[in-house]
Amino acid sequence: MKLKKENILIVDDNYDMLELLHRNLKAQNFHTYKASSVTEAIEILKLSTIDLLITDLQMPGINGIELIKYVREHFPLIPKLVITGFPSVDSAVEAVKSGAIDYLAKPFTNEELKKAVQNLIDSKEKINNSIAVVKSLSVVTNMEYAGIVGQSQQIVELVDLIQRVKDNRATILIQGESGTGKELVARAIHYKGIFSSKPFIAVNCGAIPENLMESELFGYVKGAFTGANETRGGFFQAADGGTIFLDEIGTAPLNVQTRLLRVLQEKEVCMIGSQKAQKVELRIIAATNNDLYEMSNNGSFREDLYYRLNVVNIETPPLRHRKDDIKLLLTTFLTKYGNEYNKPNITISDKVIKVLLRHSWPGNVRELENVVQRMIIMSNEQIEVSDVPEYLKYPMPFEKEELKSLKDIEKAHILKVLLAVDNNKTRAAEILQIDRKTLRQKLDN
Repeated sequence: MKLKKENILIVDDNYDMLELLHRNLKAQNFHTYKASSVTEAIEILKLSTIDLLITDLQMPGINGIELIKYVREHFPLIPKLVITGFPSVDSAVEAVKSGAIDYLAKPFTNEELKKAVQNLIDSKEKINNSIAVVKSLSVVTNMEYAGIVGQSQQIVELVDLIQRVKDNRATILIQGESGTGKELVARAIHYKGIFSSKPFIAVNCGAIPENLMESELFGYVKGAFTGANETRGGFFQAADGGTIFLDEIGTAPLNVQTRLLRVLQEKEVCMIGSQKAQKVELRIIAATNNDLYEMSNNGSFREDLYYRLNVVNIETPPLRHRKDDIKLLLTTFLTKYGNEYNKPNITISDKVIKVLLRHSWPGNVRELENVVQRMIIMSNEQIEVSDVPEYLKYPMPFEKEELKSLKDIEKAHILKVLLAVDNNKTRAAEILQIDRKTLRQKLDN
């Protein structure tokens, strides 16, 4: 059988091994890319369409396990083959847990390599064919951009905007509901742009205690406050030259907002306890699921900072507004977690697809991803309706629905939203556009 000509990326710090693999695979009618380090491999992955990864484990600097983890996160559809001259049970288990599909110990014969490569290609085709039980669930490479999966008009426009801003340092504000992929967009802007080799520092402002936020962001000098036993730079200094991503920027206290405004205006950072400013050259991307415009009107967010941040505005669409992408996302998650949970040939029934398409997904893509993981874990060879979380099942379109009062329907919807956001009442209230007090009253009635 003539092997299909696929693009294979080979990663090994041994030049002789690289050449050996290259010649062997070329003779089998494959096209190969060669990299002698993980850093070089990542650059190739960003710029080229790769169908299969073959990597060594033991390499100086960043090792093969880290590369596998990177590919699993950013290119989940690429199958991976590990080769190593230091075979052991522990390394094999670690490689498989990190996302490798197969494992080959050096030295190996040409036939063993050929068989391992063909098995991976066959496995990839089986996954695609099995998911094609739902006719439109087919993997199309141009429907994924830096981890952003979709073919809807909203995603096409989103990717177009990312491409327009990725190569400059314009300040960007990303707005969207929780779970819509705001950090994914920020990472795409950074890693697809000309500053991709520079640092990307992600900061969740909502997770930092208010009394520590200034020191964490801007750093401090020795003796600036009790416990400041040494001078330490903050996240802004760490991101110098690259990108800092400030998630949940709406939670930043006013004193931090004032310092942040200075960074944007003067392109400099002043550490706590110091009078000397440090110049920084970086791109600031902020994100929020709050209405910063409304917050600036009521005084809880500085109006001048809002306009400074909102040079380029990007909105991440909620999943309920792009349901055409659900089947494609299912393909991605079934492949990713099917491999992770050792069920690479998992399929999904038509009835389950109907249930998932009917749901409004208040938790957005994050909710869908969590649901797919759970269904894979609970299922056997095929995901059936019995594997679907209970809150997604009702009312079933093929069952007669019992007539209920408006009050009961409202309460059922509130409970469904709470389940989708792991009982986070603040987030549920935001989705339902009511305050927490009203939410509590509706649940108690």
